[in-house]
Amino acid sequence: MADTLAIKPSTPGSPKKRVTLSAGKDHQNRNGSATGRKTPGTPNSGDYSKPVVRSAVRRWKRLHEQNMMEKLVVIRNEKKQNVKLSRDDAKKVARKIPIEILAKDWLNDNEATLEVRAYLVDKVLPTLILGVEKLLNEADSRGLAEEVDVSPNFNPINFLAQYLMRNNPKYCNFSEASPYVRGLREVADDLKKQLFNIEDNRLARIKAEAKRRREERDRLELLKQQERERREAAFMEQFSNWNVQPDGRVELSIVQNALRSFVEIAETFPEELQNAAKLSHALEPTDETGKSLTVKEFAKYMGMFVEELSKEIFEEFMAHLSKCATSHRAAASREARRILLTNLFITCDHSGIGLLDRHRILSLFESYWDSLKEDIKRNLRNPRRWPVAEVDEVVDYFEDDDIEKEEETQPEEVSQTQQETEEAVPEVTTEPPKTAQAENTSVTFALGTTFSREKTAMTHISKTSGASAFDENSLNVSQFVHLTETFLGEDPVEKSTFETLSKFIKGGYEETEEEKMERLMKARKEALSSQRKYQMDNLFEKWDNDGAGYLDLDEVETVMQKYKEGQENQSIERAKVSLKKQAKYSQDNRLSRREFRQFVLLVVDELPGADSFDYFVEFLINSVERTYAERIRGEARKKWLQQVVNAAETGGASMEPVYKAIFNALYKDAEAHGGGKRISANISMLERNILDPTRGDVCLRYVAATVDDSDFLLGKILFSDMKGISFTSVESGKPIHVPRVYNHGNIQFWNPYRVPEDREGSFIVVPLKDKRKRVFGLLGIDTLNDRHTKTIFITHEIQFFQGVAKAFSIAYHHVDMSKKLLRITESAVSWIHRRSPHVHEITTYMVEPEGQEKDYVLRKMMTTDVKGNVVNMTNPPRLERKDNLFRDYLFKCVDNSESVSADAYGQRHLGFPLRNDGGKAVAVVDISIGELKHLPTHENKEVQRMLRLLQQAHKEITRESAGDDKLMVLEAEKDDDGRMDIMFDRLMLMELRENVSKIDAKGFAELRSYNDPPKIINDIVRAVCAIFYYEKIISGELDNWGELKGLINNDLLQKIEHYDPTSTENQKLIAPDKIEVFLKDVPHGEVAKFGSIPAQNMYNWVFVCISLIEHTLKMRKNSDEGAIIPSGQEESKVSESAPEAPAET
Repeated sequence: MADTLAIKPSTPGSPKKRVTLSAGKDHQNRNGSATGRKTPGTPNSGDYSKPVVRSAVRRWKRLHEQNMMEKLVVIRNEKKQNVKLSRDDAKKVARKIPIEILAKDWLNDNEATLEVRAYLVDKVLPTLILGVEKLLNEADSRGLAEEVDVSPNFNPINFLAQYLMRNNPKYCNFSEASPYVRGLREVADDLKKQLFNIEDNRLARIKAEAKRRREERDRLELLKQQERERREAAFMEQFSNWNVQPDGRVELSIVQNALRSFVEIAETFPEELQNAAKLSHALEPTDETGKSLTVKEFAKYMGMFVEELSKEIFEEFMAHLSKCATSHRAAASREARRILLTNLFITCDHSGIGLLDRHRILSLFESYWDSLKEDIKRNLRNPRRWPVAEVDEVVDYFEDDDIEKEEETQPEEVSQTQQETEEAVPEVTTEPPKTAQAENTSVTFALGTTFSREKTAMTHISKTSGASAFDENSLNVSQFVHLTETFLGEDPVEKSTFETLSKFIKGGYEETEEEKMERLMKARKEALSSQRKYQMDNLFEKWDNDGAGYLDLDEVETVMQKYKEGQENQSIERAKVSLKKQAKYSQDNRLSRREFRQFVLLVVDELPGADSFDYFVEFLINSVERTYAERIRGEARKKWLQQVVNAAETGGASMEPVYKAIFNALYKDAEAHGGGKRISANISMLERNILDPTRGDVCLRYVAATVDDSDFLLGKILFSDMKGISFTSVESGKPIHVPRVYNHGNIQFWNPYRVPEDREGSFIVVPLKDKRKRVFGLLGIDTLNDRHTKTIFITHEIQFFQGVAKAFSIAYHHVDMSKKLLRITESAVSWIHRRSPHVHEITTYMVEPEGQEKDYVLRKMMTTDVKGNVVNMTNPPRLERKDNLFRDYLFKCVDNSESVSADAYGQRHLGFPLRNDGGKAVAVVDISIGELKHLPTHENKEVQRMLRLLQQAHKEITRESAGDDKLMVLEAEKDDDGRMDIMFDRLMLMELRENVSKIDAKGFAELRSYNDPPKIINDIVRAVCAIFYYEKIISGELDNWGELKGLINNDLLQKIEHYDPTSTENQKLIAPDKIEVFLKDVPHGEVAKFGSIPAQNMYNWVFVCISLIEHTLKMRKNSDEGAIIPSGQEESKVSESAPEAPAET
């Protein structure tokens, strides 16, 4: 039970207090039952409890407690009321006395610490400020404010000191009545709240700094979030600019290409901006699954890459995306047109062989152009003025009687760069032309179209068949579509115009039955030839099981003589005689793949019957039987040899991948088919001995070695007078195998620390031969590091080593030709920059196969900087088609093997292919001319001329690589190392010699007709004469034009035609700068515009001679430096610095 009392408070407004007392609870506590414990003898909780007795004492205590509680409540309420009244009074007083605002602003901007500020406000300023105020008032009352002199009756320092002493805060509270002091007190209170520990507030500073940083971080995070949202909104807004699919998505691969292209552009930024332009996230491999993004996914995906970009870089990024979106929309709008053009090609291909007549199509374009009205012509391109011409078909502009003047072209013509080729285009007829009528038609291609990746049947054909070859007489489907798009232009044409053109081509492109049969017979003949070639190659591969690359002629003849039980032996003998007569090079009783095919065809031609080829080849296939183990071994070896060739084709013109592939092939074969031998290998190249000619005309230099021997062999030289069998192999052209090195006695050991007992093992040298079967190096293999007893090379291993040597020869010459092409291209690029100031950048790409895929990649080998200097890539990047959709013009150039022009990233690009003998592009020269639509006429002529010479140089080195003799015109070309540096200049010199030789009496009369010639003519003639009469020029004998023009005669012409700037007869060559001084005031463009053909030929001739003289001086200097090594020192140097080698070289 509990007693409850309600007590009314004595003071009004006091709350009622309810006091509750529980008697039962006290009783339980006293008996210990509150804790639930049972005492002995106590009944269970369910038993009967005795009633509690209420005594008078207990009631008195309860009443006393209630009274005391009531008194406490009253006291408490009174105290609250008093506090409230005090506060109200203080507020009233505060309203009467104003607070000085200056106190609030005091020390706000002061950099003093919090302790110093609190001390000044609390202890010093309340009295000091009032004293200063009193001082100023006293000075004002005395009239001292306007006095210049110091008053002797008033000392301000003493006055201020007296005031401070009289108003010491310890003894006087007068200052407390001042509003200013009251304001300072409030400031002091605020500072004291911040200073919880005046003596040491280090923790407070840390907390304050942390708070400041947190606030700053929150502010920056807020700004970042706002910027992130702004950028996301910008991406969402731009999403509509992309050619969004009907389902509201855009392909991920297109977006990834846009990002990748921005990274490439950022590399051209100034160095201080390149780091700022780096994307926040690493680029992912281009998607090939066809995945697409919605608008939110697009914004989120793009935002991931631009988080760390500054606002300025982000704006550049958005501008770049806009260009990419525009290009993508243009590509998508042309997609349907390309499909229609593909179907048009199929319709016109009546014979079904996949080719159309190129000249007939061009003539149809011309006829259609002539039939159009002027308003329609504005949207098309004039087929007689193609913007980009094939460099092989550019006419020699210097043969023209007049130099064309630059003219303003009409908007529909877009470019005037090829107006000069118009004379080479035949007149257009209204009837569909025949093929023979268009033999001299100049094949030209379009300018201004931004090419993108095609997803039609055309692209599929290009992907599956690889790059197509250029044929001046035919067009495949890709080339036809490209040519037609060139004619239609980059702007959309009306549907009626496109349909009219399609009907015109369908109706005009007709073939007679005789033409159809001729095409079909030609195609059938080519197909039969390809099939036979394929069968003979398979037979050769089966016969050459170990991959040696050659077949023994006697062995092949022995098997052939079993055909028809020897009845055709005479035919085989006649074929053998014919083969030897047709052989270009010396015979070594071995047949290469090409010679084997030639031998089989010669035998078949001697055999009777139309089906003799099939029967004869089938007999040979059945006669060559291989066991299962031999076939497995042969397949593995051929795979390794193919990897060597692939390493050269995909190595970026570097020999390092080739060396690695060679040694890996040898290691794998020794492990799998050589009984686990531990081999060492090295490669040495045959070089002309310029170090010590008394020791032989040639020497062998080690260029590669396996890991065990690299420290001892690389860079070492083996002379012909040293011990060894290497030069015996070089002279004989045959492999030499030494089964026991220790017992041979004529092996050159490079390791002086190897004891004779450790010189056990086999050694073999295999000559490396070119296509003319000339030895240019050696492949050495030994087993000196193998501790097994059986380390002798057996027959099938030696045959495989010959195959390795053949594969290395193919790879080496491929890389060598690529390097030569790059060196010649470097010279051409330098000349283009020198003659065409409007060319911004020139980039050279090499075409490489893409592994096992049938497509190809481009390797960026060379580019130019802002000053026009050539920069060779140390690690050339690879460009894949799927990663460069916005630079697809490069791949179009290779696909069609034709020149193209396109816009990429806001700049105009001209792409020119360099073709091999088969017509396929092996390299692409990409010329950027900035925002110009075309080059000036004279600059475009020079570019076309340089590229034509570059193509000629490429054909020349290709023929040399195929085995033809080298063309030596200049004396300096005898040096093989420096020959590539002057080949392009030599081609220019030969062309100019030919042009100068065509100058007749009329041309001389033009120059001699001047009584007072223009300064340009005078300077050019003086520069030419300075090469032959330099002493007279500097002495002043030829300062008079009358004396100078007297030298312009046939004698000067003969000197120009036969002058060799590199000849050793010219020991004292004139310094190039002494000749250039005459031409420093003669701009090249002005010479072309002047219109004098003889003067322009002479001007170009002088510059070519200057370039050749510079090369000659450089080569002579290098030769002198290389010849200063005394005789006899090189051998000791080699022996001392080469402590080990596996065997000889």
